[in-house]
Amino acid sequence: MACAHRVVRKCDAQPRALLLVPIVSRQELFQPDLQQGSLRRPTGQRLAALSIEFIESYHLTLLEKFGDTVQDVLYRTGFEWGLQEMLRLNEQLRPSLGGGNLDLWQMDAKYIIDTWWAPLAEAGWGRCTFDFAASSRGLVFADLQSSIVAGAFAGSDQPVCHLYAGLLAGGLSFYERTERHAVEVQCAALGAATCTFVIGPGAEADSAETWRQQGLPAVEIISRLRSAS
Repeated sequence: MACAHRVVRKCDAQPRALLLVPIVSRQELFQPDLQQGSLRRPTGQRLAALSIEFIESYHLTLLEKFGDTVQDVLYRTGFEWGLQEMLRLNEQLRPSLGGGNLDLWQMDAKYIIDTWWAPLAEAGWGRCTFDFAASSRGLVFADLQSSIVAGAFAGSDQPVCHLYAGLLAGGLSFYERTERHAVEVQCAALGAATCTFVIGPGAEADSAETWRQQGLPAVEIISRLRSAS
């Protein structure tokens, strides 16, 4: 049976991230406070429910306002969101990390990144799998199913998931404690089965974007980066 969705925006903490939440899960994800007129997550985090059309109108409004720089605006928005979500996770996990004396970057990368993404997947942002095989050079490859941005702009002739790219870069930058860049080398908006991202140092991200613009498929781009590592 088809499932309707709603978009949710975090209200209590910066940045103001968007969450797409299936209605069928609302009793688990939402705790309505009728007296305050608010919705909250079980953790107490306040949310605002918006229509699915918000994703499209949000991007189009930014495009109208920022023109050719809209990709950078979306990317930086995602980046700050990723940093803040990882900071929140660090504070959440710290009591269980060696009696509070450790930080999450001292734990296994795949475990931490999967833990970080799990609430996003639950909230409807899509399932993301991470490949850390080339992590010795700071490279991570991410494969995203059901991007809500790609779904809103199906038929595009260019990758559209700049918000996701920034989100991934922000999260990995926090974990690595140095800035990472992300580029989408395959997008479902162009008809691909999934959206694929390369996250890593600036030089590698720039190379991946150059190869994408030259027409190389994502599998070849990743193969080249793997062989260089």
